[in-house]
Amino acid sequence: MVILCAMQGEGDAIIGPLGLVPAAAPWPECLPPRLWEGEVDGSSVKLVTNGRDPRTGADLIGTTPATLATSLIVEKLDPSEIVVAGAAGGRSGRTRVGQVFMIDRAFHHDRRIPLPEFAEYAHGPEELHASPHLARAFGAEIASISTGNALDTLDWELAFFDEKGITVKDMETASIVWTANLSGVPVVAVRAITDHYDHPAPETQFLANFEHALRNLGESVARGLPELIRARAG
Repeated sequence: MVILCAMQGEGDAIIGPLGLVPAAAPWPECLPPRLWEGEVDGSSVKLVTNGRDPRTGADLIGTTPATLATSLIVEKLDPSEIVVAGAAGGRSGRTRVGQVFMIDRAFHHDRRIPLPEFAEYAHGPEELHASPHLARAFGAEIASISTGNALDTLDWELAFFDEKGITVKDMETASIVWTANLSGVPVVAVRAITDHYDHPAPETQFLANFEHALRNLGESVARGLPELIRARAG
């Protein structure tokens, strides 16, 4: 079981509760993803973060670093399952700050390819492993997500979210699922709401609510992971 987090803060919220420790990654040191490992319910658990940009030191959020990290995990760690865990934006009136969601479908809202033969490829969705039983184990509700590379949200994107029944937005999930599914690796995703993407200043909410949301995320993963491990063993 491998947990994948984009930001170090997201990883830290889980590393502590699970008692994970740093480990040497089995990929070249020049590549930014970092690795922790430990044991949960007698099973090996690893956690990977996307790492930091070597030029600026910024957390490597977004679809490109997520695809790189997922490819390395699949090739070098041979996971039975990948658990995506991190922060996300939510639709106001339909989500609460700090609320945790388990994702059932992931769309790509900013892949705009106005050619008929590419339309279905462009937007997805990518399918994830989610069920009411598993969501209860994580203390989460089930929702669909859309992935893109911007924190703000344009009017046409809001219309797309309404059309597809999307209430959660992030920068990695759909790319992770697409990459993992090429090798037949199932993905579970849990996301904690830091901000409302239809708010005039989601970045302000994100900064104010980051720690609160991630405490809830860490508690959710620590609570639900043993059930996921038992389900996989069974």
